[in-house]
Amino acid sequence: MVGVEGFDPAFSPDGHSLAFRRPAKISIVGLDGSGLHQVTNEHPNRPLAFSDFGPAFSPDGKKLVFERSRLEDDHTAVFVQPIDSSGQPEDAHQITPWEMGCENGPEFSPKGEWVLFRCQGEGGSHLYWVHPNGTGLEQLTNAPFGPDQPDDVEEYVGSSFSPEFKEGWGDIAAARYPAYRDEGNADVFGMHIEHGVQETVNLTKSETLDDAPSWGTYLPSARQ
Repeated sequence: MVGVEGFDPAFSPDGHSLAFRRPAKISIVGLDGSGLHQVTNEHPNRPLAFSDFGPAFSPDGKKLVFERSRLEDDHTAVFVQPIDSSGQPEDAHQITPWEMGCENGPEFSPKGEWVLFRCQGEGGSHLYWVHPNGTGLEQLTNAPFGPDQPDDVEEYVGSSFSPEFKEGWGDIAAARYPAYRDEGNADVFGMHIEHGVQETVNLTKSETLDDAPSWGTYLPSARQ
């Protein structure tokens, strides 16, 4: 795989391969460098119309979710595509409207019943989720939103499901600013989800930029 340029890598559920972004498209490769192939945004003999970012596998390893940017106007939306498809742009199923500006590393829930992401509007952003077939689109956060509230607007810059999340119930983590200290900082927040966000806790209260939270099983030990 010498000379291959790649960004936004994501492990497959079985740990045998990686999905990643090459310029304008998503590709998959084995961990030993074998089997490199493009899986989204194939466009032979036609002008490039889209650019794809931020792939993530479904829990069963059969689909990818990703952010797609429409080059003619820079609008973004979230798409889901079977991995065994032809890779043509029309194979991808759009699950959010272009005008909502949805983006920022979409992710499947651990059981695959939801996709989590943010949507960007004038003056701020919110977290949303939707079923992988595009039904059930719901706004999860309710921070002040709009150009008439510039001092209070909150911006989400990353989100992730807890591994124990199931049946629409559980926890997520997200980075958000403004935060604890200087303007422009972000903190990581834990949020309990049950018919929308029920409780939000600032987990870091840091003086530096905290971003891109991801759940794991590591338990930090006490330091002396």
